[in-house]
Amino acid sequence: MNRIDRLTAIVLLLQGGRRTARELAQRFEVSRRTVFRDIESLCEMGIPIITTSGPLGGYTLMPDYSLSPLQLTASETFLLRLALSSVVQLADTPFKQERESLLAKMAAVIPAQHSVEAEHLLQTIQLEVPTRHYATPFIEQLIASAREGEWLAVEYRSGQRLSRQTLRPQRLYSSGGFWYCRAYSHERQEERTYRVDRFISVSPTSAPAPTEAHDAPVPQSLPYGHPSLPEVCIRLTAYGVMIMERDPHLGDAIQPAEDDGAMLRFRCPPAEYPWLLRTLLSLGPDAEVLAPDALKSQLCQAALAIAQRYS
Repeated sequence: MNRIDRLTAIVLLLQGGRRTARELAQRFEVSRRTVFRDIESLCEMGIPIITTSGPLGGYTLMPDYSLSPLQLTASETFLLRLALSSVVQLADTPFKQERESLLAKMAAVIPAQHSVEAEHLLQTIQLEVPTRHYATPFIEQLIASAREGEWLAVEYRSGQRLSRQTLRPQRLYSSGGFWYCRAYSHERQEERTYRVDRFISVSPTSAPAPTEAHDAPVPQSLPYGHPSLPEVCIRLTAYGVMIMERDPHLGDAIQPAEDDGAMLRFRCPPAEYPWLLRTLLSLGPDAEVLAPDALKSQLCQAALAIAQRYS
């Protein structure tokens, strides 16, 4: 990013509220001294920046000051088009009408030359999304519930059975071409991951009453990595590392080891072990579970069941 673009971006960030020199330096990967020089240059250009010292200090703009709408550069146009083209590759996406209106607005405000350059770049660079065929009729309702913190009564078809649950969605994300929803299950008393296309029905409901085993209000779900969750420790061979590095959920949990392999360390609810077993079985001899004992026992039973099937 050149200096002019950085100065413009600083003003746009300050429109959103107070920013410290450290925040700006980290955001643009420059030194704090460079930030100080940038702020001084902006003030010399007539930008009304207020500087406040002290622990709660930072930089803000004068009230009611805003920068006029700026024209996107060719590279910015490409990045926006790349992001939209990647979303379109998903089998089903939320806000379809809004996406079409955004494309129409982009065509109206972006210079024709920039659009041509962006199209040429899109022929060279692409974010690959696996092709899937499914429908997610409840995805916008799940997004709204996650935003508002609302509870839902759902019917869900897992790989084993059809269940009825009371969920409070936390967030939605896409991975491997599928949409997933992290939600707190009142019946399971923990946070779980659900495939959005496997919801059979979704309807609003009131917050459930505490269960007999929980006299207190419904507890907040524990996030992955919470210190109270059991730690999973898995030794990987070099080939196991190569496979797990591509895993969107566990790839970042790989830690280097003294030998050619590595250690996979993370914390997750025991209810996720059945999902983890399938990953471990697919790795075969390239993964060895060191802890916890409950996961080792389940993996041993699953491996014996497979061996007995072919004995």
